[in-house]
Amino acid sequence: MTADVLVWPLVACAALGAVIDIKERRLPNWLCLLSAVVAGGHTVLAYGVDGLISALMHCGLALLAGMGLFRIGFVGGGDAKFYAALALGFPLSLALPFLGWTSLVGLVLVLSMAVIRALRKSALGHEIAVLKFSVPYGVAIGGGAVVTLLR
Repeated sequence: MTADVLVWPLVACAALGAVIDIKERRLPNWLCLLSAVVAGGHTVLAYGVDGLISALMHCGLALLAGMGLFRIGFVGGGDAKFYAALALGFPLSLALPFLGWTSLVGLVLVLSMAVIRALRKSALGHEIAVLKFSVPYGVAIGGGAVVTLLR
């Protein structure tokens, strides 16, 4: 069995996380668990047991960082768990590319949302207030995982 078998289910988990986060502004625990199982299976097939150990370290570091960011109110708990679950798909050698692609997709997402909100407010004739809104960061996390996987 090749690692390619679990690339597409992992892409599907990432995409499903994006869709659910857009619709519900939350990432459910069952999705994080499913993503972790699929990501772990992919890692074993693609990188072997050593790769899985490395990916577990990546997952642990991601979870610690995510929970710290959750604690200070920067990200949601579901975002932190979803990122850590998908981190199981990447050994430590791919941690920075995964983080980088996630950050880039997140930047594009936030800028797009800000522009759309500003255009909508100006089109409706309302003054443009402080642009405060919730960001479905599952989109960025899923997008970062997909780009890292398929690159």
